[in-house]
Amino acid sequence: MAWQLLRSYLLSRAQEASTWRGVLLLATSAGLGLSPQLQETIVTAGLGLAGLVGVLLPDGKGGRDGQ
Repeated sequence: MAWQLLRSYLLSRAQEASTWRGVLLLATSAGLGLSPQLQETIVTAGLGLAGLVGVLLPDGKGGRDGQ
């Protein structure tokens, strides 16, 4: 029973753009112990992917896409 509730909760969160932005930004921050050049590349890619998620996924705050 608890596993079904957890699964339902996680699937609901996986459909939200903010979840994916958070995952990408957390993954981007993992580059802190790397060389400066690699850090810059990771941050640039992570921010670009976070922006892409923001463009492609609906916010769910009304309108046609968010219903």
